[in-house]
Amino acid sequence: MKLKAIFLTNKSSLYSPVTGGVQLCSQEFLEILKSIKQIEVEPYYVSFTKNIIHRIQIKIGFENYSMYDVNKDKYALIDYIKKNDIKVVFINMASLVRYSKIIKEYFGQNVLIIMMSHGNHSGDFIHLISKPIHSVNVFRNFLNKIRLGLLLSTESIYRVKYLDGVVTLSETEKQIENWFGAKNTLFIPRRLNVDFLAHKPVLGRIGFVGRLDHPPNLQGLEILLNALKKVKAGNIEIRLIGKPENYGYKIASLHPSVTYLGELSDVDLEKEASTWALQLNPVWWYSTGASTKLAKAISWGIPILTTTAGMRGYMWERGELLVADTTETFCACMIEQTSCIDKINKNSDQTKLVAKSGFSGERLGEMIYQKFISEN
Repeated sequence: MKLKAIFLTNKSSLYSPVTGGVQLCSQEFLEILKSIKQIEVEPYYVSFTKNIIHRIQIKIGFENYSMYDVNKDKYALIDYIKKNDIKVVFINMASLVRYSKIIKEYFGQNVLIIMMSHGNHSGDFIHLISKPIHSVNVFRNFLNKIRLGLLLSTESIYRVKYLDGVVTLSETEKQIENWFGAKNTLFIPRRLNVDFLAHKPVLGRIGFVGRLDHPPNLQGLEILLNALKKVKAGNIEIRLIGKPENYGYKIASLHPSVTYLGELSDVDLEKEASTWALQLNPVWWYSTGASTKLAKAISWGIPILTTTAGMRGYMWERGELLVADTTETFCACMIEQTSCIDKINKNSDQTKLVAKSGFSGERLGEMIYQKFISEN
């Protein structure tokens, strides 16, 4: 008989009119879990908090894993687990970690709790403290440091007391979870798919897709575009896609090489990407999780230029992506690799080899089952 399990998540983390990194990663996690033959898993949805105190905390930037009203959801969740004889709870995203406490305190070791992490909150927040986008006054800086301490404390306490294990998106995150004191950890590489586009590249046309107010994205782009101004870029055109629009239009106004296209639907995005000679992944720091847009680019089979940090969380057996870890080599590679159709086609062929040689969902599911469930 199969063990019954739930995938505890917010519905918008799985489904959204425009699919972003959160949705891609959540859908991938659920599909991997569904591939495990020994368990039967279904989503269990919880909604964002309407608690006034929580909303004030979020509004003033002092949120500490309080995006959900756990006490409001407590009895319905416990009742569901009891009535359906749920033996395993997979928590989708660290932001829902507080649900582990109410489950573990009621069911003890009778219910296994595994967090499917997209990255901890302190990881991105410490980036904001050390590399702020805007100037921060002394009082805000003091509050930020207090919040960082609260986040780190919450993250460690919940790993030690209430979680039975954590699945991470990168080896770096796995070691951070070990440092927090997690009982059991597992890194599973991003699953790679084949969804090749009918590639008709335009020489010099380069694409970037990502949320533009996400600090690593915004700062990574700014560093690259400022460096590009210092070299002879020829006919390079960077096609920028993502929201918010005010960020996109501002970037385009400051950099003549940039054309901002806004946020595109999945269909329009694929149509646009099929014309790119190169897709960029300029990640200069190790932020939380993995660069989800890289998996989508690989699935398209188009040329990709990334950094080593941008490839965290990925493993494959054949093929190579273009990699450059300084702005000088990154810019030089952009110019060189998009000016010749033969080079573009060669790089596309390498991406296709990568896409075909990743880990299958079944293999990743078996890794999770053997690590956390088989002996419990």
